[in-house]
Amino acid sequence: MIDVAGWICRVLVLELLARAIEKLFYWPGWALLRVLSFGYYPPAQSTRHNRFAVALFAAISVMSVILIPFN
Repeated sequence: MIDVAGWICRVLVLELLARAIEKLFYWPGWALLRVLSFGYYPPAQSTRHNRFAVALFAAISVMSVILIPFN
């Protein structure tokens, strides 16, 4: 029973983390990818695309910029 509760908590935490990343980093990722791809990706809001991938790209970019000086 404890294993099931731990698994459920882990899934909930990861889902909350994914949603937080998407909410915080989607627009910076959208702008950054538009510039880097010369306007080809991501498509307009009305077109389906992977919003989490766009946000994750921005989150990784921000973390890289923050961590590079400490290397």
